[in-house]
Amino acid sequence: GGGGAGSMSYQERQRLLVQRHRAGNNGNGGGGGGTAAAPRGPQPSAGRGGMPSLTPNSDRVLSRPAPAAAPAPPAADAPPRQKPAPPGPGFMDRLNSNLDAETKTSLIHSALGKLLPGERIIMFLNGVRDVKDSSFPHTFVGSDDVLSDGMRAALNGGGSDGDGAGDGEGESGARTVWCCVMTYYRVALFGYRASADGEVLLPRPGLSDDLSGGGGPVDGVGSDGGNDAVRRWLSSQNASVQFQYAHCLADGGPGSSNRRGGSGGSGHQVLQMPLASVSGVEKTLASSQRAGQHYDASLLPGTSSGLPSGLNYTAMSQLGSHVSKAIGVTTSSSSSSPALSNGAASHPSRPTAPGGSPLGIILHGKDGGRWVKFSAASDTDARRAHEAFGTYAFPGRRNLGYLFAFESRRAEVMGGQDKTEGAAQPDVKPTRRRFVPLDEYGRQGVLEPRGGTPVEGGGGATASYPSPWAAVVHANASYGLCSTYPSVLVGPRSAVLKNNGAGDGAGGEEDAPFLRRVAAFRSENRFATLTWGSREHGGSVWRSAQPKVGLQGNRSSEDERYLYAIGEEAKRANLAADARDEGGVGGGGPGRRPPPEFLRMICGRINESDLIPGLDGPGGSGGVNGGGGPACMLKIMDMRPKSAAMGNKTQGYGYENTNNYRGSTINFYGIGNIHAVRDAYQRVSGLCTSPGSSDLQWTQLVEGTGWPGMIRLILSAAWQAAFHVHYNRLPVLVHCSHGWDRTSQVPALAQLLLDPHYRTIEGFSTLVEKDFLSFGHPFHTRCGHGEGRNEQGGDEGQLAPIFLQFVDCVFQLVNQFPDYFEFGPRYLLLLSEHIYSCRFGTLLCDCEREREVVAAIRQRTYCVWEYLESVPGLANPTYDGKASGEAGALLMPLPMLLRNVTLWTDRYCMYGAKATVPCVPPTSGRYPPRNTVTCPVMEQPVALHTMRQADDRLRRALDDVDMWKTAALRKK
Repeated sequence: GGGGAGSMSYQERQRLLVQRHRAGNNGNGGGGGGTAAAPRGPQPSAGRGGMPSLTPNSDRVLSRPAPAAAPAPPAADAPPRQKPAPPGPGFMDRLNSNLDAETKTSLIHSALGKLLPGERIIMFLNGVRDVKDSSFPHTFVGSDDVLSDGMRAALNGGGSDGDGAGDGEGESGARTVWCCVMTYYRVALFGYRASADGEVLLPRPGLSDDLSGGGGPVDGVGSDGGNDAVRRWLSSQNASVQFQYAHCLADGGPGSSNRRGGSGGSGHQVLQMPLASVSGVEKTLASSQRAGQHYDASLLPGTSSGLPSGLNYTAMSQLGSHVSKAIGVTTSSSSSSPALSNGAASHPSRPTAPGGSPLGIILHGKDGGRWVKFSAASDTDARRAHEAFGTYAFPGRRNLGYLFAFESRRAEVMGGQDKTEGAAQPDVKPTRRRFVPLDEYGRQGVLEPRGGTPVEGGGGATASYPSPWAAVVHANASYGLCSTYPSVLVGPRSAVLKNNGAGDGAGGEEDAPFLRRVAAFRSENRFATLTWGSREHGGSVWRSAQPKVGLQGNRSSEDERYLYAIGEEAKRANLAADARDEGGVGGGGPGRRPPPEFLRMICGRINESDLIPGLDGPGGSGGVNGGGGPACMLKIMDMRPKSAAMGNKTQGYGYENTNNYRGSTINFYGIGNIHAVRDAYQRVSGLCTSPGSSDLQWTQLVEGTGWPGMIRLILSAAWQAAFHVHYNRLPVLVHCSHGWDRTSQVPALAQLLLDPHYRTIEGFSTLVEKDFLSFGHPFHTRCGHGEGRNEQGGDEGQLAPIFLQFVDCVFQLVNQFPDYFEFGPRYLLLLSEHIYSCRFGTLLCDCEREREVVAAIRQRTYCVWEYLESVPGLANPTYDGKASGEAGALLMPLPMLLRNVTLWTDRYCMYGAKATVPCVPPTSGRYPPRNTVTCPVMEQPVALHTMRQADDRLRRALDDVDMWKTAALRKK
């Protein structure tokens, strides 16, 4: 069909297109412009003996044509082009026959890199379609059948048939084929290139990531100058980091065969999700089964309306046309619908094919509302995949041994058990423990004697004052006192030791019966115990669970005496510190305590009557304990709303009646429970992943989710706890209901503000191990490890992102005060991505006893802290440890902290449907310059979507250059 194409009838043109398509599927396609798009309506299929069947627009059987010359452009009145048909059965048969075990292994390693230890292949499905995830509307990462003609031509390098519409094939007839691979750790979908005769085209090793230089033709696929210009245009646009990473960073260069770049420099586009982070598997009707329908985006998971049409097809077509026009390449769009406005859009009617099989599968993630969708080639493959996901993604909460964290080290553990037959624990070197109680409390100095107290009439002699706190080493050694507490605890010296604390500095004989009675009055036996204390005075942070008060107003003399002992010991420590003139900024000495006006300024008039007692007096009081103020010796901070604390009385719990607890006061801080946290997280995740959210009201919508408000409440409570400890030198007792959700968050954040050591990488890991892992936080229950959605009840039971919320609070501090932290936002981002992955055993189980005794986590799994420390580029280059240590407590004005709380867009919008995270400039043709972290061996590079960390050292160096330049000019 040469020059007379303009006079052809519509039926003749359709026959020619079908012939060329059949020729390409049988390996006889020409080397010109690639195969054409399929005609409208049902596609031809092979009949018996490989003979082609009747086409819908012909009354005769088409014979296999000879390779045709380059097609002529269609007539001006030709109908709009349709999406290409899926590769014919002949092509897939040839491709599958070439996919032997060795080729599959090479293909997987090419796309995913070297697999992790213990990561074995469970399932390999070839030829999957309808591939995309929740970020598809703005990243365009998906299979060819979900892309518009213009975008597919731009990304695939597809040839043009004269009308500019790409068909997904290169100049030699190569196609992009997607496959689904499931391992013990993850499910991954990635695309690869295959020639028309079914040969897999693996990318050449060591392809350059530099877009400015290319490596020439590879595997017989030539370079297309027009397509290179498209890709350069795409890479130079001010799109999001995710878009740049998907289409620029991992590209094999403009001359390579891997037109569709992928993650990690592999030349493949990869969508992957850890199996443990899958919350549900849904079967749906495959879009490819909608016979005669132009492909549109699949229905949004969980809805009946689907994605707005302008975001899934029309907008992509217009973008593809716009890109091609910008570089002088003509592209036609198959849709004439208007562009989508900013907000929701209506849908045209989308009839489904009658009798369609549920070939589509949607994987819903626990993390951030992400979803991944694909369609299998057959109903058998779909059922096989669905059963595999149900088996390996949801082993059940009683089968933790099936999680990948244990599988990754199983061979090493089994080898150790063979060496020591009959041993209770495997003979394997455990990972290093970050929180060693006596070592950590020794670093804090809370157990050391307070020396230097002057002796009256002693001629300058000093007396040693024993520490106000004592270690409880034996009472909970076997976790009999409290099963969810660490084996070593710290309490008030006069209460935990017999004979009023008589004995050496290390303690003496413990009063275990008394401690058991104290623990019995608290929920889950979680009585008050110290987690951090000052080496100078009595200011300290304590934690517990709610008391068992009930509607009858039950009391416990042992619990009352125990809390009174905490206040008394702190008061003696403060008096001794004042005598040594080491009382700190809250000391009673003249000029040591800041003026009330300064304290009122940093409080921002938030709860200032409680934070600054005695403001009504002349000049204010000199301090609570050290300056003759009111006799408040213990501050009880209840994290719950008061109404919730009162409601818990109906269940036999409640809160402390300060009339019975001498020298103590109590305040409520209104932080919501796990159900409120889960609801707010679902709202903010849904907002960030929704393609129809209004950007004009974005800030209002984010605040409306309630998530930023919860972050502010937690940060405010932590700041006030640190204020009481630092300025008022008070012991602070923090508790909520059961003492392991909000009670883990607030004390840990308060310690970040008080202790510079916890703002280092080593110290932060110690802090998390101490306050979340050792003192107990139900990671398994809150994260739902090994369980799917609704397996804990209709209201999703006890699931809640408590630890992720804590990491978000830490991000707020790091984001506002980066120079005070050794780690940066990218460290926190990578940590947050492994909360649900179950790749490491660090964040598994609920308490120290389960980790150390029951599951032997440190012997059987790898450690997330060691992994993070091995990743280069996560440390903050502007951190000055000496300056941070000299600064001591980080107590910024509270209004400053709360007013600068922002949405962690790098985290919550990572898989969003709209571009949110700003792009980076195309420096030196490499993308992005500081947002890709090269992980250790067996790990592909990770795209971290954080870039707002300015290199202050470089800025200061440039300032110095300008200064010397100015000085030199003045000298002349």
